[in-house]
Amino acid sequence: MKRLLLTPVFMLGLSSLASAADAVVLEPTPEVLPAGFVWTGGYIGIQGGWQWGRDHTFESAGGVPTGLDEDLDSDGFIGGLHVGYNWQSGQIVYGAEADFEFSTTDGGYRIAGPDGTDFDMNWQGSLRARVGYVPTERLLIYGTAGLAFANLEYTYVQDETTFESFDETKAGWTVGAGVEYAFTDNMTARLEYRYTDFGGVSNLSTVAFPGNTYDHDPQFHAVRIGLSYKF
Repeated sequence: MKRLLLTPVFMLGLSSLASAADAVVLEPTPEVLPAGFVWTGGYIGIQGGWQWGRDHTFESAGGVPTGLDEDLDSDGFIGGLHVGYNWQSGQIVYGAEADFEFSTTDGGYRIAGPDGTDFDMNWQGSLRARVGYVPTERLLIYGTAGLAFANLEYTYVQDETTFESFDETKAGWTVGAGVEYAFTDNMTARLEYRYTDFGGVSNLSTVAFPGNTYDHDPQFHAVRIGLSYKF
């Protein structure tokens, strides 16, 4: 009698388990898509370009202007290394960058005599902030500004026979803008323009024109191209 009663109960249990199994719907595992390119990360690279500048030589004697106020134009190749780090938030990218370059920038002028002044920039560098906008995933349009520093050398020339040189490592400021494109996940190329101003440079001549003071105001424009490896 007990076996007759247990059999229907057992069959009912199996039926319930089968119904529960039919109710389970197996969802397919969602496909994990690879993340798109992001600008966040450190990078190091090379850069080079052309720089041109406009300076003045203003002469005074005992604080009294002598009337000499000559333009001093210069230009030359610049090239070196840069290193930095970017952070990306949405379509905004911000970061910091430092660079160091050797320079062949030089120039000068001559007046009757011939007397004059020669100029050379031996090296320069900068430490800057960068802020940019990403209109498409791999294109960055940015602005940059910060501290600049350089070694500036002036040579006073009297009658092409007496030469007096002095150099000064001078700090100033720089500002510019550029575009950068990531053509692989690790390599980017850039084109950048910057303006740099080193303020005033003053020197009292003791050899070529003793007692005369010369004031300069070196300012430069530069266009650079660069290639970076992103970590």
